[in-house]
Amino acid sequence: MNGLSLKRFDWTMFGTILMLVALSVAFVYSAQFKSDLEVGSKWWKQLLFAGMGLCAYGVVVWYDYQQFARLSWWIYGGALVLLLMVFLFPKVNGAHRWIPLPGFTLQPSELGKIAVVVALAAFLAAPDRDMDEWRTFWGCVAIAGLPFLLIAAEPDLSTSLTFAPITLAMLLYKGVQRKLLLIGVAVVLVVATAACFWIKFETSPQIEAMAEAERPAVVLPRMPFLEDYQKGRIKVFLTKDYDKGDAGWNKLQSQIAVGSGGLHGKGYLKGTQNILGFLPRTVAPTDFIFCVIAEETGFMGGAFFILLYTVLLGRCMRVSFRSRDEFGRLMALGIGVMVFCHVFVNIAMTIGILPITGLPLPLLSYGGSFMVSTMIALGLVQSVYQRRRIR
Repeated sequence: MNGLSLKRFDWTMFGTILMLVALSVAFVYSAQFKSDLEVGSKWWKQLLFAGMGLCAYGVVVWYDYQQFARLSWWIYGGALVLLLMVFLFPKVNGAHRWIPLPGFTLQPSELGKIAVVVALAAFLAAPDRDMDEWRTFWGCVAIAGLPFLLIAAEPDLSTSLTFAPITLAMLLYKGVQRKLLLIGVAVVLVVATAACFWIKFETSPQIEAMAEAERPAVVLPRMPFLEDYQKGRIKVFLTKDYDKGDAGWNKLQSQIAVGSGGLHGKGYLKGTQNILGFLPRTVAPTDFIFCVIAEETGFMGGAFFILLYTVLLGRCMRVSFRSRDEFGRLMALGIGVMVFCHVFVNIAMTIGILPITGLPLPLLSYGGSFMVSTMIALGLVQSVYQRRRIR
């Protein structure tokens, strides 16, 4: 039944969302701060995006989430159409990721993640679905694989890779062909290891210009499957001193920013790595917003933000446990894993334990499509909680 019941509302989840959104606006402001007379405009745009996201959140919560199960294939098909449409527009920064609309740009890959979660949940929750049949496994692979390929072709490999843990978690919960899952995970790990080895030792113009005697002992031909900037990020991660002035600059400066915050930080609007421009202003409000936070609030502030995300993820898992049906349980689980992937990968890349990627931080990083899509996803979780089984 559609409607909104304040008595059945998860106020802890909603309060955590509001706190993260408010802090997002504050630190996006800080990420663009130069002086009292010169501040970028992204902070008020982020406030507008947050308002749009909260409206979308309220609409999704009002609707009975079971209606999304009945519309799951329409939602999935619409997402695929949007993912195909991006290739009709000119590249922006070397990628087909956005659809220009009056006043803003739409990034369909963010909506694609939600569509995959809803479609997988509806597919696996069907009462006549046999989890022991190989068709069930390959059906899930196809549902996640098609948008994966489209997003990877944009290219946006970091976003497309989030489909893997989401699909894996949902399949593990349902017990779908665990032997095939183990084989699939093993194959992925072997391929990823081989790709990293190839990228680390592939040839380059600098190596080719060397004399034969000066070249490294192991030189492999160039890998054709990834863009140069993607391979550069992996080389920076695998090779400590690789290209610190170009491809490795963001990683170096992000680690300096996080480390220089110390225990209590330098203070709000006093982060030198950010204000002096060592941390590039093009990425500080988006992918590297945690660096700004860690520099200004220190270890204690960073731990507080991780605590907020822990609460948010814990509420998602609680909703999954208390759902009245399998569709709601699977959907809450998939969205929780999606949020966790973004949080873990984003923070890990800023401190140097994962390669630099383009995954933003949920509810904190600047961006309209990401903010609204995250709100929609969390609205679906709240909708499940509204109509939970009372225990």
